[in-house]
Amino acid sequence: SPPPPLLRRAVRRANSVSITVTAKGQKGVRRVVQAPGQEQFAPGSALGKMMNLRLNKIKWQVLSDATLRLEGELATQPILGLVKAEVLLRGVEALELENRGYKEYILVRSLGLKMWFTHATSRAGVFDPEMRCAVGKKLASPDGEFNIYRRVLAHAPLAKNGDWDGFADGLARDAKAAFAAVDDEARKTTKINYAGTVTSSHFLFIDSEITKCASRVRALKAGESLVTTVLVPWMDPGASPGRDAASDATGETSDEESRADESSDVESMFGKKKKKNKMPRQAPSTSLGVKSLAETAIATTESLEKTLTRLVKKQQEPAFPEVDLWNAETKQATGGDAVAAACGVLLAMPPNTTLVVPSDLFASALTFDCQSLGKGRRVLSLAAYAEKEEEKAEAETGTEKSVFLQFDPPSAADDAGLKRALAAAKKKGGGVALVVLALGAGGACDATEGPEGAKETRAAAEARGRSRSGL
Repeated sequence: SPPPPLLRRAVRRANSVSITVTAKGQKGVRRVVQAPGQEQFAPGSALGKMMNLRLNKIKWQVLSDATLRLEGELATQPILGLVKAEVLLRGVEALELENRGYKEYILVRSLGLKMWFTHATSRAGVFDPEMRCAVGKKLASPDGEFNIYRRVLAHAPLAKNGDWDGFADGLARDAKAAFAAVDDEARKTTKINYAGTVTSSHFLFIDSEITKCASRVRALKAGESLVTTVLVPWMDPGASPGRDAASDATGETSDEESRADESSDVESMFGKKKKKNKMPRQAPSTSLGVKSLAETAIATTESLEKTLTRLVKKQQEPAFPEVDLWNAETKQATGGDAVAAACGVLLAMPPNTTLVVPSDLFASALTFDCQSLGKGRRVLSLAAYAEKEEEKAEAETGTEKSVFLQFDPPSAADDAGLKRALAAAKKKGGGVALVVLALGAGGACDATEGPEGAKETRAAAEARGRSRSGL
């Protein structure tokens, strides 16, 4: 006779359980897959004791202790390099107290590592677009000697001691070594994420923009204020978001875009793939301001944990919300390089400077939650600065500079908060700078002059920056 209803449900549930091998980075480690999003490492296994994926928990003390005792294949897991680096930088007690979920932790560190290694690739002088993608693929390989999780551990002691420039230089050496290891076969099999018009000149131009920006901020005197831009050309296939493109309006596709769309898989600089939904092409809006911020924005005052909880639900390659309006569906090369340029700008700032970034997420990813880039350079989100510094500004004075970083177009615009924070910084008497990462035109780019219309784009971005900030 058939089993009772409750037992039938139990039978069906039992039959749905299967044993699989995990994704790359955990090869050979078996786990129980119960349902999509409900996987769990086999109960009693080494990894099952450290991380409970079903409950979204990390047991940091167990994980930290285990990294010292694991042997064989488990000991070679790339993720353990990141774990050791995290414990070194922050300590088990702080990590346990924070109690961040496994998914949220992996998300914020993935964003940070992509930022740092994209910056390191430029810092290493790798400007050829094809080679940048080939280097990124090697850095993402879970079995390779250049794996980003393993390499971040090698340089974490420098960051721990406040030498974040040395940390960046170490990552750049890794990028150089990965560059030297790229052979002809690797070049042939690397997916190029940039448009066919992108050349080394685009990245040389961005590098020069960072240098000029740092020079302007260093020249800033006490009591002075400055709005300056770092222009980043549009480098993905197709038209830049919010810019006129007659060929797109007619539904025609460029050769570069056809090459980028011929596969249903999308590969980021760091090798992650996902299925791409085929959608009808739409004509872009005609100005940067047409697309409603409400469609993609998050408030800059949103808490870090709330932001992470929201982002882990997205079924797409993770990206900083700050550059949502820089990305066109799955095309994220320009947004990724803009975030890396921001990292380069902040590292180039003078000692004893307060660095104010758009969100808690950005600050967390950039500094591994250490809230500093060394040399007395504190890193705060705009919301944290408003909470901690505005009241002090009435009583404190000094010559410490304050640098506020924003993106144009922004995915979220807390203009009132930005104005208040900048006003408080000015009251303290030190120099105040607003650095705007501005989206430039696509197509050809001169290494010195930039993309077409660079002068006009820069002027418009700086005008918007002054309007938003009140400087």
